[in-house]
Amino acid sequence: MPCLQRLLPLVFSITLSLVHTRQVYQPMQDKAIAAIGRLALQKESQAEPYMLYVQNMFPGINYDMILAVFSIYEENGQLTCRFTGIDVEKASETTYPKYLYRGGSPRGGDITFTTKAGDLAKKLNTLLTVQVKNAVALCRVNNNQQDLNLLLALQHRLTAEYDEVLAALQSAYGQMDKKRQQSSGFSICFESDGVRRYLADFPIFQQQVLLSGTSGKSEKYGVTSQGKDQFCSVCLEKKPLLHGFASPFKYATVDKPGMVSGFFDQRGNWKNYPICSDCSLEFEYGQKYVAQKLKKYFYGSSYFAIPKTVLSSDTNGLEKALKLITGLEFQLSEAEKEKRIEDRIMQEIGKADNYFTLNLLFFEENPTTKAIKIKLLLEEILPSRFRKLFSEAPAKVNPNPLYKAAYRIKKEPHHLTFSFGLFKQFYEDDFYGIVNDVFVGRPINRQTLYNRFMAQIRANYNKAQTSEGYVEPAGLTILKAHLLLNYLTYLSLITTSQTITMQIDEQTDEAQVEAKYGRAFDETLFRQFVNNNPNFLDSSYKVGIFAVGVLVRLLLNIQQRELGGTPFEKKLKGYNLNPETLKTVYLETMAKLAQYRDYGKRYETLSHIISEHFTLNSHKLPTLSNNELSFYFVAGLEMAHRFRIEKPETNENK
Repeated sequence: MPCLQRLLPLVFSITLSLVHTRQVYQPMQDKAIAAIGRLALQKESQAEPYMLYVQNMFPGINYDMILAVFSIYEENGQLTCRFTGIDVEKASETTYPKYLYRGGSPRGGDITFTTKAGDLAKKLNTLLTVQVKNAVALCRVNNNQQDLNLLLALQHRLTAEYDEVLAALQSAYGQMDKKRQQSSGFSICFESDGVRRYLADFPIFQQQVLLSGTSGKSEKYGVTSQGKDQFCSVCLEKKPLLHGFASPFKYATVDKPGMVSGFFDQRGNWKNYPICSDCSLEFEYGQKYVAQKLKKYFYGSSYFAIPKTVLSSDTNGLEKALKLITGLEFQLSEAEKEKRIEDRIMQEIGKADNYFTLNLLFFEENPTTKAIKIKLLLEEILPSRFRKLFSEAPAKVNPNPLYKAAYRIKKEPHHLTFSFGLFKQFYEDDFYGIVNDVFVGRPINRQTLYNRFMAQIRANYNKAQTSEGYVEPAGLTILKAHLLLNYLTYLSLITTSQTITMQIDEQTDEAQVEAKYGRAFDETLFRQFVNNNPNFLDSSYKVGIFAVGVLVRLLLNIQQRELGGTPFEKKLKGYNLNPETLKTVYLETMAKLAQYRDYGKRYETLSHIISEHFTLNSHKLPTLSNNELSFYFVAGLEMAHRFRIEKPETNENK
């Protein structure tokens, strides 16, 4: 018990520290959202107040809205409605406001009758038992007799013809394919004298949306959280009323113990994140703009690209930046959209001047609660950084002749070029981490790189032994790793040890004769490769390890010709090598070569290179991790064909 008493203050301190971090974390991001909302409000100053709180159900796409249509008429002096059938309309960026959608709670339903389609039996039941009753009650409070009569007529008709309406809805929904179903909505409309009226045409539904948008900023979970005469965390001005639940995005769940401060009292949530009424309205509109127009995707990850001008008063600059970002996809040709649209979008951003910065907020959204879980926030990234990462660095490393025709798709050769998809391949489990490090310029741990390279090479090697499906060739994986190393070196995110220069001697008469008739290993090509790839082979012992890999490949090629198989491959231990096993592999390779007639003599030049760079440096091998050592060995194994001169074709051997 005394031990627990000593721990409690520490736990309490850590908790408050985390809450404080959240306080700072959100306003820094939300100020940019508020500025966007402020600009959008200026452009739509004539809009009705309730319109500011209408939400687009599926931003960025046109989607189906399934409408239950009711005709309205008077019968015996009483307003009556009749179910006339189902209609399906296309909702778009310009037409969605008339359906008056605003999300609510999973149990209580959405704010108006408009909701996302899905379990239509459940949706229709909620509409009849909850939403219609809520609207009727609000009409009575406001003495809105005209809309009350309409709602009572609807309630009567739905009760009487519930099964018929439900069957018609389910039939229309069932005729859609799965993709259309996943992005479709359901609403009600009324017809009278040939005119169709939507929810937005009725004051009662307008008021529902307005009340939800304003009261929800201080009331949630049955709790009211308000402050008075305190400073707003966004505009930093003293305001008469502060709201506790006005954050534009649901960053956290504050209905569970431990998720709020204010001494864990939900009523004190306004102390964590006080937002005044003016800023809350800007937030609401900014959030809508961001969700509808600034949502992008980066290799399977959702993110918001939120601009912020260098000068907070530069509204022209903000408007220009928003126009750039919202129009990015439209600037790309169809061919560009098919190929690496993620990198192309970043390249387009990099073409801009540094009059604004971008906050990239990577997130995962809970499909039920819509709460956003922030996975990564990159703040205040200048266009020049995008230019460096997505244009300048690739332009520097891509021309390497090693990447020419590196792989084939449907027998067509393709050049290997840089994209962040390479990071995705090697950092699947920590993609956000590597993206953060590259964007902010944090040094990359080389050993982590080699660990990841070898993990994939070994996995593919093992898969190739047991699977008939496609497995990426180790040679292509090595080239991708080579490209990443060059890219990171150019950005100074990893450093090289030194520059190795190998002397290229004049060819002897014997070498010239071998070149004429073909050669399995050409020393000149090898030395040129080392000189041309200083960032890759940046130490003498790496050259030696690489050369041992080349030698082993030559042995495997001989065995394949002589024996029809490669039994020596078992000696490589699935590419799990260390200094001692590599030395053993080298010695056994030399012994095997001696068994194949004069093959050993033909590789004397390669043996000399290995002696100079591997044998004489064997005491330095333990300075490398086993994964780095294995990587350079496999690189030599897979690149050995680059140092081979084929026998030229002549009229005699054609």
